[in-house]
Amino acid sequence: MRAVFWLNGWLVRILCILAVASIIAMTIGISAEVILRMFGFPSIVGLIELTEYGLFISTFFAAPHLLRHDEHIRVDIVMSRVDPATARVVEFGVLGCIVAVSVITAVVGTMIMLANASTGTLIFKDLIFPQWWLDWIIPLTSLALTLQAFELMDKLRLSMRPVSHEGAEHLPGIRPEELP
Repeated sequence: MRAVFWLNGWLVRILCILAVASIIAMTIGISAEVILRMFGFPSIVGLIELTEYGLFISTFFAAPHLLRHDEHIRVDIVMSRVDPATARVVEFGVLGCIVAVSVITAVVGTMIMLANASTGTLIFKDLIFPQWWLDWIIPLTSLALTLQAFELMDKLRLSMRPVSHEGAEHLPGIRPEELP
């Protein structure tokens, strides 16, 4: 299992690098488009479409990295107020939910990808290409998220340290004396 987690760690890193590369490419493309328009040149054909796909790719490719480094969106107001044993149970349950959602998303995404590949579905906009060229991203990132959640569950199971969550005192508008 350690080898699978190690391989997934590399997959997560590679996906993160590709997400950043996608954002850089979008930034360069949009900047070039602005400069070209400033000097009266025509627009870059398909750039808006490529930017849409880049946003899709970067969002999905960054998700496993954010989960791995505990930088995903979470609401810790309750978790910071419960005892450590309850926090561990809730954290384990949340990771279980991540696994369930990721597996369902992977299965449905794979079914859609295979159906689109077998029927030869094409995307017709400024650029024309097979639909499955975008569809494969969802099953791959769902697999990475599933494995990452399992790795976090394993670490949580083996760790004796309490689950640490930043307290809610730093939130503007909520004073510590107002919290239960």
